[in-house]
Amino acid sequence: MSAIDKVFNKKSYDYYAVIQKVSREFTSNLTQQEIYKLIGDTLSSALGLKNISLLSYVPDSGYITVYSASENEANREEAVKISGNSGLIRLLETSQNIIVKDELSSLSEAETTDDIKDTFALLGGKAIAPVFIDDRLELLLVLGERLYGGAFAEKDISLINTISNQTAAALKAAWLYQEKVRSERLASIGMMSAIFAHEVRTSLTSIKTFAQLIPERYADVDFRENFSKIMINSVHRIDSLIKDLLDYSSDKIFIEMKSLDITELIEHILDDVRTGIDLAKRNIVIAKDYKKSKINMLGDEKRLRQAFLNIIHNGCQAIPFSRTDGVLTVRIEPDRENVNISISDNGDGILPENIPRIFEPFFTVKASGTGLGLPIAKKVIENHSGKIAVESRPKEGTTFTVILPAKTE
Repeated sequence: MSAIDKVFNKKSYDYYAVIQKVSREFTSNLTQQEIYKLIGDTLSSALGLKNISLLSYVPDSGYITVYSASENEANREEAVKISGNSGLIRLLETSQNIIVKDELSSLSEAETTDDIKDTFALLGGKAIAPVFIDDRLELLLVLGERLYGGAFAEKDISLINTISNQTAAALKAAWLYQEKVRSERLASIGMMSAIFAHEVRTSLTSIKTFAQLIPERYADVDFRENFSKIMINSVHRIDSLIKDLLDYSSDKIFIEMKSLDITELIEHILDDVRTGIDLAKRNIVIAKDYKKSKINMLGDEKRLRQAFLNIIHNGCQAIPFSRTDGVLTVRIEPDRENVNISISDNGDGILPENIPRIFEPFFTVKASGTGLGLPIAKKVIENHSGKIAVESRPKEGTTFTVILPAKTE
């Protein structure tokens, strides 16, 4: 019988219950620090440890404390660091097994050095378990003295080994998940940069072209008027783009709740849209399917206007310029608890595979645009405790339904 089995273990625990608990926790997407805490807390509780620490490998720095806990928080040791070339690390890499301080005497003189003993003393450990990921020693589980006295029994060693293996799998999954998130974030940033550059460059090209013609055509009144309009529109386009990006990047769009008449708000929005349709010489009829009676609710008029304009403009853009029978229909249907507002168009519709993505930032099938209109509309509506849904059939049209709570106080 080995030395670790010679002393009776006074701390009792359910081996399988501990393993199942850790396995269950690892099914969640835990961060590295959450994994360290789970392992440290679990081993400390199950084995009855006075202290425990975890040291993670950091390239060019060695192994650095990432978690530590002590029976007496006031006596918690400061974070320590050990070299990646220390004798203890070389021994762990060679044996790939738990090293128990009391068993160092059973090792050969070549394996047992003062350096290893000194490292054990520095770490305050009675046993050290290695965690390997892809054959690299990535983490050290440093287990301190036991509250109830005694050495680590065979059952304890089995528990530590099993949890070490679970930890390796969980850490690798966390790294892969973090890399996936990082890649998606970089891709999103790249797409955002490309869209931003395209939109800004288009506006600047118009400004630059007219600015270059000013010296020779300044006397032309029509030219000056057109130049003024294009300048204002181009600056407004850039300003709107920046505003959209700032709105979407914020965790929560600020809203100022006040009493408003949603019917009146929709009426004003449609009047503005009608003017835009006429100026663009589009063949689109706006059909109003609602009574012009007051429907009071609490909301941020400016933000709701932005959200509905984004949805309505999206509907108008879905109707091809070549169509002479374009129709945009707006319905308002109040009930006791909610106000249901639907916006329908008879445009090209949305392909089934694209419907789950229409509220994703920067997703667009249009030749121009940032792909932020619908995501911002969704965020505004959800910040009003509302919901937005979409139904669409290719070549037949699309209907967006917005449900807002009809709260008046």
